Amino acid sequence: MKARLLLTVTMATILWPVPSALSQPAGQRPDALKTFANALDQAGFQVSVGASRPLNPAAEWCAGNPAFPHALYANNQPYLMFLVPKSADDAGLGAVFQMREDEAIVIIGLTPPPEKYYGYHAFLSSKVYPTGRKRVWSTLGDTVNNATIKTLGPTPFNSPVALIYTPDRGTDTRVRAALKRAGYPAAIINTIVIPSSMLNLGYGDAADELRINARNGIWLDPIAGEAYLAHPPLSVFRVTPRTPATADPFPMPALRVRGTGHTEMALLNKLDELRKGIMAANPGLHATDIPTKPNFYEGFDYIQQGLDPYGDSRDAFWMTGGWLPDFGCTNRLTLADDEFLVVYGVNHVASGKATYASVNVYASDEAKLTLGGIDDRDFAGTASPYLPGDPAADLMYVYKVSRNCGSDTHCIPLSIDNCSRLTLDSNTLLGVIFRTYLEPATKVGPALPEVLYDRIIKFSPRP
Repeated sequence: MKARLLLTVTMATILWPVPSALSQPAGQRPDALKTFANALDQAGFQVSVGASRPLNPAAEWCAGNPAFPHALYANNQPYLMFLVPKSADDAGLGAVFQMREDEAIVIIGLTPPPEKYYGYHAFLSSKVYPTGRKRVWSTLGDTVNNATIKTLGPTPFNSPVALIYTPDRGTDTRVRAALKRAGYPAAIINTIVIPSSMLNLGYGDAADELRINARNGIWLDPIAGEAYLAHPPLSVFRVTPRTPATADPFPMPALRVRGTGHTEMALLNKLDELRKGIMAANPGLHATDIPTKPNFYEGFDYIQQGLDPYGDSRDAFWMTGGWLPDFGCTNRLTLADDEFLVVYGVNHVASGKATYASVNVYASDEAKLTLGGIDDRDFAGTASPYLPGDPAADLMYVYKVSRNCGSDTHCIPLSIDNCSRLTLDSNTLLGVIFRTYLEPATKVGPALPEVLYDRIIKFSPRP
């Protein structure tokens, strides 16, 4: 990254939203930055300015960006990445950064416009193990999401927010005091603990690397969502004590507990009946059940194993199938012109176990690029033809996946848009990822034993 502006309290030139104008676009009240910076200066801090921008791994990979060796199995909607100054004395910005035990990253602005899900994630990017450094892009605990965020207003959308990412209780207290002096109410301040007891904090080859990203899921108004990502009304700061503080680390935060005790298992036999209906609707074809398995369940598990989950979330888990060798799925799944898949299962939103659910199909060998997908808005009525007259069909979905959907409206057409790096044909290895996000009752991802696994059948002409 190119070097950017380093802020001192005399350089209040960056435009950002202020308490009295947080419902307006960023950049209308530059005096707020000076107020916040002055308050931090009086508290003994130096402030350096970061930035935020969209993160679209698919577009980056397709454009040949060497920083993206593949498209990271990204969902259909771009994420938001926060660029952090390398240190208090180095204004160069990066999505990956290191952190002292007494520092904080502060993000202030507006939450996204209405969507089914958003979450602010603190990630480990790489960890120094006894055997050396490994890339392990995994969560460091729970996220702040649209069900848990502290903000003002009737909804968690388009609302003022301040986020403090820090390992240290003393730093958190001082930053909160500076925010309040600048006019930001305590009701919008959220602390995300960077758990120092499990990390190697500091700078240099012996220190771990971190990331901060925000996920977005299913804009209710796509135009408003795209505008938010194009010009995020958020300001990013690295806050560093001028005199290193005596460490006062937060204890390891407790995790939100997954699960309610209520399961989808009452639908297991109905799911088997649904499979029979799908088979009966495709007579004369050879059917192969493609195994699926859960993945991306807990970041702490991946950290202990030293495995890279490419950015998991405790607000979700993913079912995976086909060719996804990174995640233990080794069925070499391809589709010829006269072959297709059927993906089916419980609509976890309709059953109450999720806020949103989606299905994506990937070119999963080297590109890890999405070729098409659907979400729970597309599920309604799709299982009824296979369970006629059965009310259980309202809790399920069935969708076809093909390179040649024709006039079938309940079909995911596989295609490559604006990406010349990849050719889609009968030899393209395919993986399927089913995402299940945010159980409303628990404000975290559902528990695996309480959810029926999504399924895949491949249909081919008989030999």
